[in-house]
Amino acid sequence: MTFVDTLAFQLFSLAFVSAALFYSGLVGYVTFLRYGPRRTFEHLRSQAVPLGGLGVIIATIGLWGEIVWPLPGSYNILFFDPYLLLGVVLIGYAVCLGFRWRTQYIGLLAAMTGLLSIYYGANAYNLGLTKEPLAMFLLYVSMGCMAIFTFPVTLWIDRYVISPLISPESTPGGPSPDSKPSAAMSAEVKVLFGLFLIFLLFALGSAIATLYIGGNALTSHLSYAP
Repeated sequence: MTFVDTLAFQLFSLAFVSAALFYSGLVGYVTFLRYGPRRTFEHLRSQAVPLGGLGVIIATIGLWGEIVWPLPGSYNILFFDPYLLLGVVLIGYAVCLGFRWRTQYIGLLAAMTGLLSIYYGANAYNLGLTKEPLAMFLLYVSMGCMAIFTFPVTLWIDRYVISPLISPESTPGGPSPDSKPSAAMSAEVKVLFGLFLIFLLFALGSAIATLYIGGNALTSHLSYAP
């Protein structure tokens, strides 16, 4: 089977996803504090367009890799299994926001994908499957942890953004579609905000790591193209 060099592009696509999630999460939280759920949801729906587009590209490449197996041996499993699942998660997230469906189930799928990513990275590190096993392992861990902490972020989106828009009366003590967050929900928000900060940290770390590794991969791949 002829090797088709998509690895550098895959790394850059991961960097774009991480950077988009970091920026969107930061702006979304500021929007929520200033303007309330309605404006925050408008922001999230706008964010879903590029994330959904990336999800289609990632899922297509991931599915192609699963079927064609362009890489030698177990590298196909390492590089395409989590990649395909990430594409499915991004598409599902975009669809949920488009239809105002709850996102926590996509968040749960993202968390399971993150755990799987860390498991793959740990096994690849132990087997020494790449030239830089530690860098590869840290990349899988950072991406995996970002995916895991996506779950509490989606719980926050469902509780404080989507629910007030669908049925304001079903969330007593929660915000109305056009109100700013109240002190009554501060305790719960503090917990979710702490988890949200961890999510942002891993998103930023993943973006930096994938850009660095992807940049190095691009140089070598352009110099010695198959």
